[in-house]
Amino acid sequence: MTSVGFYQKLSGHKRITTREASQLTGLSIPAASMALGRLAAGGLSTPLKKGNWLLGVPSSKPGALVTAAAEPYQAYLSGWSALRLHDRIQQIPQKHFAMTLGRPGEMDIAGTQIALHTITPALFGGYSFDSRVDGFVATPEKAVFDLAYLKAMNRSRVSASLPEADLSGLQWNDVRHWVRLIPASRVREAVERNLDRMRQQHAANAD
Repeated sequence: MTSVGFYQKLSGHKRITTREASQLTGLSIPAASMALGRLAAGGLSTPLKKGNWLLGVPSSKPGALVTAAAEPYQAYLSGWSALRLHDRIQQIPQKHFAMTLGRPGEMDIAGTQIALHTITPALFGGYSFDSRVDGFVATPEKAVFDLAYLKAMNRSRVSASLPEADLSGLQWNDVRHWVRLIPASRVREAVERNLDRMRQQHAANAD
């Protein structure tokens, strides 16, 4: 089977496993893996985690890459990535920071580092589509909340320190809205402490 024929049989799929490609094309799993590797060499597929592939020419926009990394779950840029897009920090993050309902993890897509962080469904929100990145981006308030929440959950060694962030004009009532949705009082109190530290850092830098 030619690479063109192989690719055509997989049309309609944005993300696929080697096993699924084998089933769709009738090739053995090793042969399907080699064919997907040839597509990758030609820029028509991108290896994700082991046995998983992104089909088609990958977008260079972070929102699209984050969406591809999180499929079949939805994801949105948050944390430092969202704050950068909202001009709240000047430093460019080394990894695209995103929230998802799926599994957490880090991966490289077409040379771009992506860090996926899991959040409970009740707290998955506060984002909208942004054409600049071809994907979903958290509001500044939700980006700050997500950092404080992940720090409270001790996940992936996420820091809730924002010493150089511009938090002027931030709607803290919107941030507190998300805090109130946290069911566990212990976690809610830890998030509130993290948010207080952020506000104190901002106040100290503003003086």
